[in-house]
Amino acid sequence: EIDEFAPFRDSGLERVAALDLDIEWFREQGVETPPLGEEAVTYVSFLRNLAAERKISALVCHFYNFYFAHTAGGRMIGKMMSTKLLDGHTLNFYQWTKGDVDKELLPALRLRIDEMAAAWSREAKDECLAETASSFKLGGALMNPLSAAKSQ
Repeated sequence: EIDEFAPFRDSGLERVAALDLDIEWFREQGVETPPLGEEAVTYVSFLRNLAAERKISALVCHFYNFYFAHTAGGRMIGKMMSTKLLDGHTLNFYQWTKGDVDKELLPALRLRIDEMAAAWSREAKDECLAETASSFKLGGALMNPLSAAKSQ
């Protein structure tokens, strides 16, 4: 664990337990759990390297983009998926039990990130900004297997 990330823990936005429940629900529906895609393996390796190098501001860039961009866009996708594919079933991934995601959880996390970034040097801020392109590239690539499956 990276001590610098302690303020981000227990934010109410954690998704692992919700994903575990959803994976189990899909399994109960007869859907086999697919193997981890190459894009995911690549991204995890990339993030682990950043962590090993203690590039905290670069990691925060990836963290920020996932929690904010993917929470907003992901909910829209989740609603469409629920309606079109799951007979209205709402996956646990799109439910938050520790508060209102828009009014409480995301603003509180944004404040914690802003407080951390306010103490960064100019070099750390530049490192975070420079990481934005790879964050979008690698994060976006996670959707490639879905696109490939759709075109088959």
